[in-house]
Amino acid sequence: MQAFHTLRRQAARIVIAACLMTGISFLPAIAQAQATQSIIRDTEVEGFLKTQTRPILEAAGLDADQVHYLLIASDDLNAFATLGLRIGINTGTIMEADTPNQLFGVIAHETGHLSGGHMMRTDEIERAARAPMAISLGLGVIAALAGAPDAGLGIAASSGTFGTLGALRYIQTEESAADAAGVKALEKAGMSSKGLVDFFYKFRNSETFSNAERYEFFRTHPLSRERIQALQGVAQRQPHYGVVDSPETVAEFDIVKAKLAGFLDSPLKTFQKYPESDTSYPARYARVIATYKMGNWDQAIVLLDKLIEEQPNNPYLWELKGQIYFETGRAALAVPAHQKSVDLMPQAPLLQLNLGQTLIAVGDKDSLNSAVTHLQQSIKYEEDDSFAWEQLAQAYDGLNQPGLARLSTAEAQFYNGDYMAARTSAVWSQKYLDAASPEYRRARDIVMTSSSEMGIDPVDRETRRRRKN
Repeated sequence: MQAFHTLRRQAARIVIAACLMTGISFLPAIAQAQATQSIIRDTEVEGFLKTQTRPILEAAGLDADQVHYLLIASDDLNAFATLGLRIGINTGTIMEADTPNQLFGVIAHETGHLSGGHMMRTDEIERAARAPMAISLGLGVIAALAGAPDAGLGIAASSGTFGTLGALRYIQTEESAADAAGVKALEKAGMSSKGLVDFFYKFRNSETFSNAERYEFFRTHPLSRERIQALQGVAQRQPHYGVVDSPETVAEFDIVKAKLAGFLDSPLKTFQKYPESDTSYPARYARVIATYKMGNWDQAIVLLDKLIEEQPNNPYLWELKGQIYFETGRAALAVPAHQKSVDLMPQAPLLQLNLGQTLIAVGDKDSLNSAVTHLQQSIKYEEDDSFAWEQLAQAYDGLNQPGLARLSTAEAQFYNGDYMAARTSAVWSQKYLDAASPEYRRARDIVMTSSSEMGIDPVDRETRRRRKN
C-alpha cells in the first residue's frame, strides 16, 4: 500500500478531476469552451507528444517518464513549465505550428526552464500546483462546456489557477538560459533548432503588426528581436540545423491537428478546412468528428466504420466509436468498441477508464465487476486521477460494498485537494473494513495525511475524543 510520505508527495501534484456524462447536447459554441481554458485529455495526442519529445527530454537530462503534459483547450498561443515536471501547452500552440519541429522547439525551450529550475520555488507556482483543476476525459465532451448546465458537468478549469500561471513572467536571464538549453537539447537529440527560431519570428512579427500583446506566450516569455537574432545565430551553427521532420512524424502531426480541429473548431470551420475533396486520412478523421458534433451520430458511425475497415488495429478509432455510442446513451453498443481499444492498447489508462465507466452505465452485476477490474487497471497507471476513483466508488456502490465505495470516494477527494472531505470519507470507510486489511490501512493513511494537510494532529485529536467519552 501507499505510504504516508508518498501520499504527502502526491498531494503537491496538480490535481486532476475528470467529468464525463452520457446524453450530452453538443450544440453550445466552442468559443465558450476555449474561454474557460479547460484542461483536456486524449490518449492519441498525449502519445504523440510523449513519444516524439522523449529524445528532447532525455537530452535535457530529464526523466521522460516523469514529465507530464497539460493540454489546454485554448486558441491562445502559450506554453509553460511548472512544478511536478509538467509542461503546459495550449492547443492553439499546436495548431499554429507549421511543422512538428516548430512545436518541438517550443517544448525544448520549456524543458530548458524545467532543467534550469526556473520559478520552481515561487509561492505562486506552489499555490497553482495545489489548486484543483477539472479535466475532460477524451475530447468529445469539450463541446458541452459551459453550455449544458442540465448535464451537471464541471469541466472548466480553475480560473484562479490559470490567472496565477498567466501572471507569471520569466526574467530575461532565464529566457536566454532556456533558449540555450533548448538548442542544446535539440542538437543532442539529433533535431534541428530552426523550428524554434521560426516559431519565435513568426509570432513576434504578429505581435509587432497587431500593436498589442495578443498572445499570452509573449506576456509570460518576454521576447525581443535582438534575443531572437542571437538565438538564430547559435542555432545556425549547430550541425543538425538542416535536419527536417521525417514523413512519419509529419503524418502523425497532421492527424493530431485534424483531431484537435475536429473537436475544438465549429463543424462549419472543420468542413471548410477539410473539404470532401480532401480524401486523406486526417481530413476524413476530422470530418467524422465534425459530423458527430453536428448531431448526425449514425452518419458519423458509418463514416467511422469505413476508417476502421482500413485500419482495424487503430485503437483511437475504436475509442471514438465507443465514445459516440456512450455519449449518445447507447452504452451497450459502446462496450465492444471500448473493449477493442483496450485490447489493442491495454496500458493506456484513459482507455481502461472509458471502458470502466461504460460498463457502469450498463449496470448489471457482471458489468460492474468487470468495471472494477478495468478501473483498477486505469488507477494502476494514473493513481491520482480522481475521476477514476469516483467511478470506482460508483461501481463498488452498485455492488453493495460500502467500505470500498467510501474508501474510493476518499481517494477521489484526496486527489482533488478536499482533505476535510477525504478524511471524513476515510473514517467512515473504516467502519465497514476489516481492521487487518490493506484497505483499512490505506484509509488510515488518508486520515493521517489529510489531517496533516489541514494542520490537525490526528493522534492528539483521537486522544481528546477518548477522554471526552
